[in-house]
Amino acid sequence: MTMRTIAMQLRQFLCASATLVAAGMLCNSASAQTLTVGVQGLPDTLDTSVSSFAALNLAYQTMDPLILRDDAGELHPGLAESWQPLDPLTWRFKLRAGVKFHDGQPFSAEDAKFTLDYITAPTSVYGSKGRISQIASTRVVDPLTLEIKTKAPFPTLLNGLSDIPIEPKHYVEKVGRAGMVKAPMGTGPFKFARWVPADRYELTANTTYWRGAPKVERLVLRQIPEASTRVASLIAGETQIIEEIPIDLVPQVEQSKGVGVASVESTVGLLLTLDTRKPPFDNVKVRRALNLAVNKQLILDRMLRGQGKLLQGQMLTSNTFGFNPKLKPIAYDPKQAKALLVEAGQGSGFATSITTRSGKYLSDVDIANAVAGMFLEVGVKAGVNVVEQGVFSKMATAKDMGPIHMVGWYSLGDADFAAVWFTEKSGRAFWKNDEYEKLFLVARSTVDRAEREKAYQRMMEIMHDEVPAIFLYGLPSIYGVSGKLKGFSPPSDKVLRLHKTEVAAR
Repeated sequence: MTMRTIAMQLRQFLCASATLVAAGMLCNSASAQTLTVGVQGLPDTLDTSVSSFAALNLAYQTMDPLILRDDAGELHPGLAESWQPLDPLTWRFKLRAGVKFHDGQPFSAEDAKFTLDYITAPTSVYGSKGRISQIASTRVVDPLTLEIKTKAPFPTLLNGLSDIPIEPKHYVEKVGRAGMVKAPMGTGPFKFARWVPADRYELTANTTYWRGAPKVERLVLRQIPEASTRVASLIAGETQIIEEIPIDLVPQVEQSKGVGVASVESTVGLLLTLDTRKPPFDNVKVRRALNLAVNKQLILDRMLRGQGKLLQGQMLTSNTFGFNPKLKPIAYDPKQAKALLVEAGQGSGFATSITTRSGKYLSDVDIANAVAGMFLEVGVKAGVNVVEQGVFSKMATAKDMGPIHMVGWYSLGDADFAAVWFTEKSGRAFWKNDEYEKLFLVARSTVDRAEREKAYQRMMEIMHDEVPAIFLYGLPSIYGVSGKLKGFSPPSDKVLRLHKTEVAAR
Protein backbone atom coordinates (compact mmCIF):
# COMPACT_ATOMS: atom_id res chain seq x y z
CA MET A 1 0.00 0.00 0.00
CA THR A 2 1.46 3.33 -1.04
CA MET A 3 1.67 6.39 1.19
CA ARG A 4 -0.77 8.13 -1.17
CA THR A 5 -3.32 5.33 -0.70
CA ILE A 6 -2.90 5.46 3.07
CA ALA A 7 -3.40 9.23 3.04
CA MET A 8 -6.55 8.92 0.93
CA GLN A 9 -8.01 6.27 3.27
CA LEU A 10 -7.19 8.41 6.30
CA ARG A 11 -8.89 11.41 4.69
CA GLN A 12 -12.00 9.33 3.92
CA PHE A 13 -12.10 8.08 7.51
CA LEU A 14 -11.86 11.57 8.95
CA CYS A 15 -14.52 12.94 6.62
CA ALA A 16 -16.88 10.17 7.73
CA SER A 17 -16.37 10.96 11.40
CA ALA A 18 -18.59 13.85 12.46
CA THR A 19 -17.11 13.75 15.95
CA LEU A 20 -13.63 14.83 14.97
CA VAL A 21 -12.96 18.52 14.60
CA ALA A 22 -10.19 17.82 12.12
CA ALA A 23 -12.63 16.15 9.80
CA GLY A 24 -14.33 19.39 8.93
CA MET A 25 -10.98 20.96 8.18
CA LEU A 26 -9.91 18.15 5.88
CA CYS A 27 -13.24 17.77 4.12
CA ASN A 28 -13.57 21.54 3.67
CA SER A 29 -17.01 21.00 2.12
CA ALA A 30 -19.28 24.00 1.71
CA SER A 31 -22.24 21.68 2.36
CA ALA A 32 -21.06 21.30 5.96
CA GLN A 33 -21.25 25.02 6.67
CA THR A 34 -23.65 26.74 9.02
CA LEU A 35 -24.44 30.41 8.51
CA THR A 36 -25.69 32.11 11.66
CA VAL A 37 -27.31 35.54 11.51
CA GLY A 38 -27.94 37.67 14.58
CA VAL A 39 -31.19 39.58 14.14
CA GLN A 40 -32.66 42.22 16.39
CA GLY A 41 -35.98 40.45 16.67
CA LEU A 42 -38.03 37.64 15.25
CA PRO A 43 -41.77 37.94 14.65
CA ASP A 44 -43.94 35.87 16.97
CA THR A 45 -45.33 33.78 14.11
CA LEU A 46 -44.33 32.33 10.74
CA ASP A 47 -47.64 33.39 9.22
CA THR A 48 -47.06 35.00 5.83
CA SER A 49 -49.91 37.41 6.51
CA VAL A 50 -47.70 39.42 8.88
CA SER A 51 -46.58 42.52 6.98
CA SER A 52 -43.27 43.44 8.62
CA PHE A 53 -39.94 43.07 6.85
CA ALA A 54 -38.82 40.95 9.81
CA ALA A 55 -41.58 38.49 8.87
CA LEU A 56 -40.85 38.73 5.13
CA ASN A 57 -37.19 38.07 5.90
CA LEU A 58 -38.21 34.68 7.30
CA ALA A 59 -40.77 33.89 4.62
CA TYR A 60 -38.34 34.47 1.77
CA GLN A 61 -35.90 31.91 3.11
CA THR A 62 -38.49 29.19 2.36
CA MET A 63 -40.64 30.79 -0.35
CA ASP A 64 -40.26 32.83 -3.52
CA PRO A 65 -42.37 35.61 -5.08
CA LEU A 66 -43.41 35.91 -8.71
CA ILE A 67 -41.18 38.99 -8.98
CA LEU A 68 -37.80 39.09 -7.24
CA ARG A 69 -36.36 42.23 -5.68
CA ASP A 70 -32.59 42.44 -5.29
CA ASP A 71 -30.55 44.04 -2.52
CA ALA A 72 -30.60 47.40 -4.31
CA GLY A 73 -34.38 47.31 -4.76
CA GLU A 74 -34.40 46.49 -8.48
CA LEU A 75 -37.01 44.04 -9.81
CA HIS A 76 -36.17 40.81 -11.66
CA PRO A 77 -37.96 37.68 -12.89
CA GLY A 78 -38.75 35.24 -10.10
CA LEU A 79 -41.28 32.43 -10.27
CA ALA A 80 -42.60 34.46 -13.19
CA GLU A 81 -39.92 34.48 -15.87
CA SER A 82 -41.67 37.14 -17.98
CA TRP A 83 -44.81 39.29 -18.10
CA GLN A 84 -46.63 41.68 -20.38
CA PRO A 85 -49.72 43.91 -20.24
CA LEU A 86 -52.44 42.76 -22.65
CA ASP A 87 -54.49 45.90 -22.06
CA PRO A 88 -54.58 48.60 -19.32
CA LEU A 89 -56.30 46.18 -16.91
CA THR A 90 -54.85 42.79 -17.86
CA TRP A 91 -51.40 41.32 -17.25
CA ARG A 92 -50.17 37.95 -18.45
CA PHE A 93 -47.37 36.20 -16.55
CA LYS A 94 -45.34 33.34 -18.01
CA LEU A 95 -44.24 31.16 -15.10
CA ARG A 96 -40.97 29.32 -14.71
CA ALA A 97 -40.90 25.67 -15.73
CA GLY A 98 -39.21 22.96 -13.69
CA VAL A 99 -39.58 24.64 -10.28
CA LYS A 100 -40.52 22.30 -7.44
CA PHE A 101 -41.71 22.77 -3.89
CA HIS A 102 -39.70 21.29 -1.04
CA ASP A 103 -41.79 18.10 -1.12
CA GLY A 104 -41.01 17.56 -4.81
CA GLN A 105 -44.39 18.68 -6.16
CA PRO A 106 -44.19 20.99 -9.20
CA PHE A 107 -45.00 24.69 -8.95
CA SER A 108 -47.74 25.88 -11.30
CA ALA A 109 -50.11 28.72 -12.03
CA GLU A 110 -52.62 27.10 -9.66
CA ASP A 111 -50.32 27.91 -6.74
CA ALA A 112 -49.95 31.54 -7.78
CA LYS A 113 -53.71 31.91 -8.22
CA PHE A 114 -54.36 30.17 -4.88
CA THR A 115 -52.03 32.57 -3.06
CA LEU A 116 -53.31 35.76 -4.70
CA ASP A 117 -56.96 34.77 -4.28
CA TYR A 118 -56.36 34.04 -0.60
CA ILE A 119 -54.79 37.44 -0.05
CA THR A 120 -57.34 39.49 -2.02
CA ALA A 121 -60.42 37.76 -0.59
CA PRO A 122 -62.79 40.27 1.06
CA THR A 123 -62.38 38.61 4.46
CA SER A 124 -58.58 38.42 4.27
CA VAL A 125 -56.52 40.26 6.88
CA TYR A 126 -53.24 39.72 5.06
CA GLY A 127 -50.80 42.44 6.06
CA SER A 128 -49.51 43.23 2.56
CA LYS A 129 -52.96 43.09 1.00
CA GLY A 130 -52.91 46.83 0.37
CA ARG A 131 -49.95 46.43 -1.96
CA ILE A 132 -51.94 44.33 -4.41
CA SER A 133 -55.46 45.47 -3.51
CA GLN A 134 -56.23 46.59 -7.06
CA ILE A 135 -56.24 42.99 -8.26
CA ALA A 136 -59.78 42.16 -9.35
CA SER A 137 -59.32 38.53 -10.44
CA THR A 138 -56.82 35.87 -11.48
CA ARG A 139 -57.13 33.21 -14.18
CA VAL A 140 -55.09 30.12 -14.95
CA VAL A 141 -54.54 30.08 -18.70
CA ASP A 142 -52.44 26.91 -18.59
CA PRO A 143 -50.15 25.32 -15.97
CA LEU A 144 -47.43 27.90 -16.59
CA THR A 145 -49.48 30.97 -17.54
CA LEU A 146 -51.40 33.26 -15.19
CA GLU A 147 -53.53 36.29 -16.02
CA ILE A 148 -54.20 39.04 -13.51
CA LYS A 149 -56.98 41.57 -14.04
CA THR A 150 -56.95 44.79 -12.04
CA LYS A 151 -59.79 47.10 -11.02
CA ALA A 152 -57.99 50.05 -12.59
CA PRO A 153 -54.59 50.68 -14.17
CA PHE A 154 -52.19 49.51 -11.48
CA PRO A 155 -48.70 51.00 -11.88
CA THR A 156 -47.21 49.29 -8.81
CA LEU A 157 -48.47 45.76 -9.45
CA LEU A 158 -45.01 44.34 -10.07
CA ASN A 159 -43.62 46.06 -6.97
CA GLY A 160 -46.49 44.69 -4.93
CA LEU A 161 -45.99 41.15 -6.19
CA SER A 162 -42.37 41.28 -5.05
CA ASP A 163 -43.69 41.26 -1.46
CA ILE A 164 -45.98 38.23 -1.88
CA PRO A 165 -44.43 34.80 -1.14
CA ILE A 166 -46.16 32.12 -3.21
CA GLU A 167 -47.61 29.23 -1.19
CA PRO A 168 -48.17 25.61 -2.29
CA LYS A 169 -51.87 25.01 -2.88
CA HIS A 170 -51.70 21.25 -2.33
CA TYR A 171 -49.81 21.58 0.95
CA VAL A 172 -52.03 24.26 2.49
CA GLU A 173 -55.14 22.32 1.52
CA LYS A 174 -53.66 19.22 3.15
CA VAL A 175 -52.36 20.67 6.43
CA GLY A 176 -54.56 23.76 6.70
CA ARG A 177 -53.53 27.33 7.33
CA ALA A 178 -52.38 26.44 10.85
CA GLY A 179 -50.18 23.66 9.46
CA MET A 180 -48.59 26.03 6.96
CA VAL A 181 -47.80 28.47 9.75
CA LYS A 182 -46.39 25.70 11.92
CA ALA A 183 -44.13 24.31 9.19
CA PRO A 184 -43.85 26.64 6.17
CA MET A 185 -43.05 25.15 2.80
CA GLY A 186 -42.34 26.67 -0.57
CA THR A 187 -39.92 26.77 -3.49
CA GLY A 188 -37.29 28.84 -1.68
CA PRO A 189 -33.56 28.29 -1.08
CA PHE A 190 -33.94 26.82 2.40
CA LYS A 191 -36.26 24.28 4.00
CA PHE A 192 -37.94 24.73 7.36
CA ALA A 193 -36.26 22.76 10.16
CA ARG A 194 -37.13 24.26 13.54
CA TRP A 195 -38.81 27.35 14.96
CA VAL A 196 -38.26 28.47 18.55
CA PRO A 197 -40.26 31.67 19.05
CA ALA A 198 -38.27 34.61 20.43
CA ASP A 199 -35.08 32.56 20.07
CA ARG A 200 -34.20 31.11 16.64
CA TYR A 201 -35.30 29.98 13.20
CA GLU A 202 -33.39 27.02 11.78
CA LEU A 203 -33.36 25.91 8.14
CA THR A 204 -31.54 23.47 5.89
CA ALA A 205 -30.43 23.92 2.29
CA ASN A 206 -32.79 23.17 -0.58
CA THR A 207 -30.20 21.41 -2.74
CA THR A 208 -32.52 21.41 -5.78
CA TYR A 209 -33.29 25.14 -5.59
CA TRP A 210 -34.06 26.49 -9.07
CA ARG A 211 -31.52 29.30 -8.73
CA GLY A 212 -28.78 26.94 -7.57
CA ALA A 213 -28.20 25.15 -4.27
CA PRO A 214 -27.27 27.39 -1.31
CA LYS A 215 -23.58 27.55 -0.41
CA VAL A 216 -24.28 26.53 3.19
CA GLU A 217 -26.01 23.46 4.56
CA ARG A 218 -27.71 25.17 7.49
CA LEU A 219 -29.04 28.65 8.13
CA VAL A 220 -29.81 29.87 11.63
CA LEU A 221 -31.43 33.22 12.42
CA ARG A 222 -30.92 33.96 16.11
CA GLN A 223 -32.81 36.62 17.98
CA ILE A 224 -30.32 38.81 19.86
CA PRO A 225 -32.22 41.94 20.94
CA GLU A 226 -29.34 43.75 22.64
CA ALA A 227 -27.02 45.44 20.14
CA SER A 228 -23.88 45.05 22.23
CA THR A 229 -24.58 41.33 22.57
CA ARG A 230 -25.02 41.03 18.80
CA VAL A 231 -21.68 42.73 18.26
CA ALA A 232 -20.01 40.49 20.84
CA SER A 233 -21.43 37.41 19.09
CA LEU A 234 -19.96 38.57 15.78
CA ILE A 235 -16.52 39.26 17.22
CA ALA A 236 -16.55 35.88 18.99
CA GLY A 237 -17.43 34.10 15.75
CA GLU A 238 -20.80 32.88 17.02
CA THR A 239 -22.55 34.77 14.21
CA GLN A 240 -21.31 35.65 10.74
CA ILE A 241 -23.82 38.44 10.05
CA ILE A 242 -25.54 40.80 12.46
CA GLU A 243 -28.05 43.49 11.67
CA GLU A 244 -28.54 47.04 12.95
CA ILE A 245 -25.24 48.02 14.52
CA PRO A 246 -25.71 51.23 16.52
CA ILE A 247 -23.49 54.12 15.54
CA ASP A 248 -21.58 54.07 18.82
CA LEU A 249 -20.60 50.41 18.30
CA VAL A 250 -19.38 50.80 14.70
CA PRO A 251 -15.79 51.70 15.79
CA GLN A 252 -15.64 48.59 17.97
CA VAL A 253 -16.49 46.39 14.98
CA GLU A 254 -14.14 48.23 12.63
CA GLN A 255 -11.25 47.88 15.08
CA SER A 256 -11.84 44.17 15.79
CA LYS A 257 -9.90 41.51 13.94
CA GLY A 258 -11.72 39.33 11.42
CA VAL A 259 -14.94 41.34 11.21
CA GLY A 260 -16.13 44.44 9.42
CA VAL A 261 -19.04 46.74 8.61
CA ALA A 262 -21.25 46.75 5.53
CA SER A 263 -23.80 49.54 5.13
CA VAL A 264 -26.38 50.53 2.54
CA GLU A 265 -28.66 53.53 2.02
CA SER A 266 -32.23 52.51 2.70
CA THR A 267 -35.54 54.11 1.83
CA VAL A 268 -36.84 53.94 5.38
CA GLY A 269 -38.31 57.06 6.91
CA LEU A 270 -38.09 56.83 10.70
CA LEU A 271 -41.17 58.28 12.38
CA LEU A 272 -42.72 58.57 15.80
CA THR A 273 -46.29 57.80 14.80
CA LEU A 274 -48.99 59.37 16.94
CA ASP A 275 -52.26 57.65 17.84
CA THR A 276 -54.59 60.38 16.65
CA ARG A 277 -57.66 58.45 17.82
CA LYS A 278 -57.01 59.51 21.39
CA PRO A 279 -56.59 62.88 23.14
CA PRO A 280 -54.49 64.91 23.14
CA PHE A 281 -53.09 63.63 19.82
CA ASP A 282 -56.41 64.20 18.07
CA ASN A 283 -55.46 67.91 18.21
CA VAL A 284 -53.19 69.01 15.35
CA LYS A 285 -51.72 71.77 17.53
CA VAL A 286 -50.43 69.18 19.99
CA ARG A 287 -48.98 67.10 17.19
CA ARG A 288 -47.18 70.08 15.69
CA ALA A 289 -45.96 71.16 19.12
CA LEU A 290 -44.27 67.79 19.65
CA ASN A 291 -42.56 68.08 16.26
CA LEU A 292 -41.30 71.54 17.20
CA ALA A 293 -40.07 70.25 20.58
CA VAL A 294 -37.55 67.81 19.03
CA ASN A 295 -34.10 69.08 18.07
CA LYS A 296 -33.68 66.58 15.24
CA GLN A 297 -30.44 68.06 13.92
CA LEU A 298 -28.77 67.72 17.33
CA ILE A 299 -29.75 64.06 17.55
CA LEU A 300 -28.51 63.47 13.99
CA ASP A 301 -25.16 65.10 14.71
CA ARG A 302 -24.48 63.57 18.12
CA MET A 303 -26.22 60.21 18.20
CA LEU A 304 -26.14 59.25 14.54
CA ARG A 305 -22.82 61.00 13.85
CA GLY A 306 -24.25 62.41 10.66
CA GLN A 307 -25.37 59.03 9.33
CA GLY A 308 -28.76 59.45 7.68
CA LYS A 309 -30.69 62.56 6.64
CA LEU A 310 -33.37 64.74 8.19
CA LEU A 311 -36.83 64.00 6.85
CA GLN A 312 -38.32 67.03 5.13
CA GLY A 313 -41.53 67.18 7.18
CA GLN A 314 -42.83 64.09 5.34
CA MET A 315 -42.47 60.35 5.58
CA LEU A 316 -40.62 59.90 2.28
CA THR A 317 -36.85 59.93 1.89
CA SER A 318 -35.35 62.06 -0.88
CA ASN A 319 -34.48 58.99 -2.98
CA THR A 320 -38.13 58.00 -3.32
CA PHE A 321 -40.44 58.71 -6.26
CA GLY A 322 -43.14 61.06 -4.97
CA PHE A 323 -40.89 62.94 -2.53
CA ASN A 324 -41.87 66.61 -2.28
CA PRO A 325 -38.71 68.77 -2.55
CA LYS A 326 -40.61 71.95 -1.63
CA LEU A 327 -41.20 70.85 1.95
CA LYS A 328 -38.69 71.58 4.70
CA PRO A 329 -37.95 69.90 8.03
CA ILE A 330 -40.09 71.10 10.92
CA ALA A 331 -37.60 73.30 12.76
CA TYR A 332 -36.74 73.03 16.44
CA ASP A 333 -38.65 75.75 18.31
CA PRO A 334 -39.54 74.89 21.93
CA LYS A 335 -40.98 78.38 22.53
CA GLN A 336 -43.51 77.96 19.76
CA ALA A 337 -44.18 74.41 20.92
CA LYS A 338 -45.15 75.68 24.38
CA ALA A 339 -47.39 78.34 22.85
CA LEU A 340 -49.22 75.74 20.74
CA LEU A 341 -49.71 73.51 23.78
CA VAL A 342 -51.29 76.45 25.61
CA GLU A 343 -53.62 77.07 22.63
CA ALA A 344 -54.56 73.39 22.66
CA GLY A 345 -55.46 73.52 26.35
CA GLN A 346 -52.36 71.55 27.36
CA GLY A 347 -50.37 74.40 28.89
CA SER A 348 -49.76 72.39 32.05
CA GLY A 349 -48.33 69.53 30.03
CA PHE A 350 -49.35 65.86 30.06
CA ALA A 351 -47.91 62.39 30.47
CA THR A 352 -47.47 59.91 27.62
CA SER A 353 -45.18 57.11 26.46
CA ILE A 354 -43.01 56.18 23.48
CA THR A 355 -42.94 52.54 22.35
CA THR A 356 -39.82 51.34 20.60
CA ARG A 357 -37.87 48.16 19.92
CA SER A 358 -34.22 47.78 20.80
CA GLY A 359 -32.03 47.52 17.71
CA LYS A 360 -34.86 47.40 15.21
CA TYR A 361 -33.65 50.71 13.81
CA LEU A 362 -30.38 52.55 14.06
CA SER A 363 -29.94 53.89 17.64
CA ASP A 364 -33.69 53.55 18.20
CA VAL A 365 -33.70 53.41 22.01
CA ASP A 366 -31.19 56.26 22.28
CA ILE A 367 -33.28 58.39 19.94
CA ALA A 368 -36.46 57.62 21.88
CA ASN A 369 -34.77 58.61 25.16
CA ALA A 370 -33.42 61.82 23.62
CA VAL A 371 -36.87 62.75 22.32
CA ALA A 372 -38.39 62.05 25.73
CA GLY A 373 -35.83 64.39 27.30
CA MET A 374 -36.65 67.14 24.81
CA PHE A 375 -40.37 66.70 25.47
CA LEU A 376 -39.69 67.51 29.13
CA GLU A 377 -38.54 70.99 28.13
CA VAL A 378 -42.08 71.77 26.94
CA GLY A 379 -43.80 70.09 29.89
CA VAL A 380 -44.56 66.69 28.33
CA LYS A 381 -43.47 63.68 30.40
CA ALA A 382 -42.87 60.65 28.20
CA GLY A 383 -41.74 57.27 29.43
CA VAL A 384 -39.90 55.01 26.98
CA ASN A 385 -41.40 51.54 26.61
CA VAL A 386 -38.84 49.16 25.04
CA VAL A 387 -40.42 45.94 23.76
CA GLU A 388 -39.21 42.91 21.82
CA GLN A 389 -40.26 42.29 18.22
CA GLY A 390 -42.73 39.56 19.14
CA VAL A 391 -44.45 41.78 21.70
CA PHE A 392 -44.60 44.64 19.21
CA SER A 393 -46.15 42.35 16.59
CA LYS A 394 -48.91 41.48 19.04
CA MET A 395 -49.44 45.17 19.81
CA ALA A 396 -49.68 45.91 16.09
CA THR A 397 -52.20 43.10 15.60
CA ALA A 398 -54.27 44.54 18.46
CA LYS A 399 -53.89 47.99 16.87
CA ASP A 400 -52.54 49.41 20.10
CA MET A 401 -48.85 50.32 19.91
CA GLY A 402 -49.22 52.99 22.56
CA PRO A 403 -49.83 56.74 22.17
CA ILE A 404 -46.50 57.23 20.35
CA HIS A 405 -44.59 54.45 18.64
CA MET A 406 -41.40 54.38 16.63
CA VAL A 407 -41.63 52.79 13.22
CA GLY A 408 -39.69 52.94 9.98
CA TRP A 409 -41.77 52.94 6.80
CA TYR A 410 -39.99 51.60 3.72
CA SER A 411 -40.91 53.05 0.34
CA LEU A 412 -38.68 50.73 -1.73
CA GLY A 413 -38.26 53.68 -4.06
CA ASP A 414 -41.97 54.36 -4.71
CA ALA A 415 -44.24 56.48 -2.51
CA ASP A 416 -47.08 53.98 -2.81
CA PHE A 417 -45.41 51.46 -0.53
CA ALA A 418 -44.89 53.95 2.29
CA ALA A 419 -47.97 56.14 1.82
CA VAL A 420 -50.28 53.14 2.06
CA TRP A 421 -49.60 52.84 5.79
CA PHE A 422 -51.35 56.13 6.47
CA THR A 423 -54.52 55.07 4.66
CA GLU A 424 -57.51 53.96 6.67
CA LYS A 425 -57.48 50.39 5.29
CA SER A 426 -53.91 49.70 6.38
CA GLY A 427 -54.88 49.60 10.05
CA ARG A 428 -51.38 50.65 11.07
CA ALA A 429 -51.69 54.43 11.43
CA PHE A 430 -54.84 55.96 12.81
CA TRP A 431 -54.89 59.42 11.30
CA LYS A 432 -57.43 59.88 8.51
CA ASN A 433 -57.68 62.57 5.85
CA ASP A 434 -60.24 62.27 3.05
CA GLU A 435 -58.16 64.12 0.46
CA TYR A 436 -55.13 61.98 1.26
CA GLU A 437 -57.23 58.83 0.81
CA LYS A 438 -58.59 59.99 -2.58
CA LEU A 439 -55.17 61.02 -3.86
CA PHE A 440 -53.71 57.67 -2.83
CA LEU A 441 -56.25 55.87 -5.02
CA VAL A 442 -55.62 58.30 -7.89
CA ALA A 443 -51.86 57.72 -7.71
CA ARG A 444 -52.12 53.94 -7.75
CA SER A 445 -54.79 53.88 -10.48
CA THR A 446 -52.91 55.52 -13.32
CA VAL A 447 -49.76 54.74 -15.27
CA ASP A 448 -49.20 58.46 -15.92
CA ARG A 449 -45.97 59.08 -14.01
CA ALA A 450 -46.45 62.87 -13.84
CA GLU A 451 -49.96 62.49 -12.46
CA ARG A 452 -48.77 60.01 -9.87
CA GLU A 453 -45.95 62.30 -8.76
CA LYS A 454 -48.31 65.26 -8.46
CA ALA A 455 -50.68 63.24 -6.28
CA TYR A 456 -47.94 61.97 -3.99
CA GLN A 457 -46.40 65.40 -3.56
CA ARG A 458 -49.77 66.81 -2.56
CA MET A 459 -50.21 63.92 -0.11
CA MET A 460 -46.89 64.84 1.47
CA GLU A 461 -48.09 68.45 1.80
CA ILE A 462 -51.19 67.22 3.64
CA MET A 463 -49.02 65.08 5.88
CA HIS A 464 -46.75 68.05 6.57
CA ASP A 465 -49.74 70.19 7.57
CA GLU A 466 -51.57 67.54 9.61
CA VAL A 467 -48.43 66.08 11.27
CA PRO A 468 -49.74 62.59 12.11
CA ALA A 469 -46.20 61.72 13.18
CA ILE A 470 -42.93 63.23 14.31
CA PHE A 471 -40.75 63.11 11.21
CA LEU A 472 -37.22 62.09 12.15
CA TYR A 473 -34.67 60.64 9.73
CA GLY A 474 -34.00 58.68 6.59
CA LEU A 475 -31.76 55.91 7.91
CA PRO A 476 -29.01 53.69 6.51
CA SER A 477 -28.84 50.00 7.40
CA ILE A 478 -25.55 48.96 9.01
CA TYR A 479 -24.57 45.29 9.16
CA GLY A 480 -21.67 43.55 10.83
CA VAL A 481 -20.02 40.78 8.81
CA SER A 482 -17.39 38.14 9.38
CA GLY A 483 -14.23 38.34 7.34
CA LYS A 484 -14.89 34.70 6.38
CA LEU A 485 -18.08 35.68 4.60
CA LYS A 486 -18.32 35.55 0.82
CA GLY A 487 -21.19 36.39 -1.52
CA PHE A 488 -23.08 38.70 0.86
CA SER A 489 -24.31 42.22 0.19
CA PRO A 490 -26.37 44.30 2.63
CA PRO A 491 -30.03 44.63 1.57
CA SER A 492 -31.67 48.02 1.38
CA ASP A 493 -34.99 46.49 2.50
CA LYS A 494 -33.73 44.26 5.38
CA VAL A 495 -34.72 41.07 3.53
CA LEU A 496 -31.63 38.85 3.53
CA ARG A 497 -30.82 37.02 0.31
CA LEU A 498 -28.42 34.33 1.41
CA HIS A 499 -28.44 31.43 -1.05
CA LYS A 500 -25.12 32.62 -2.58
CA THR A 501 -23.53 33.44 0.77
CA GLU A 502 -20.88 31.15 2.18
CA VAL A 503 -18.56 30.99 5.15
CA ALA A 504 -15.13 30.40 3.71
CA ALA A 505 -12.32 28.62 5.53
CA ARG A 506 -9.43 30.88 6.47
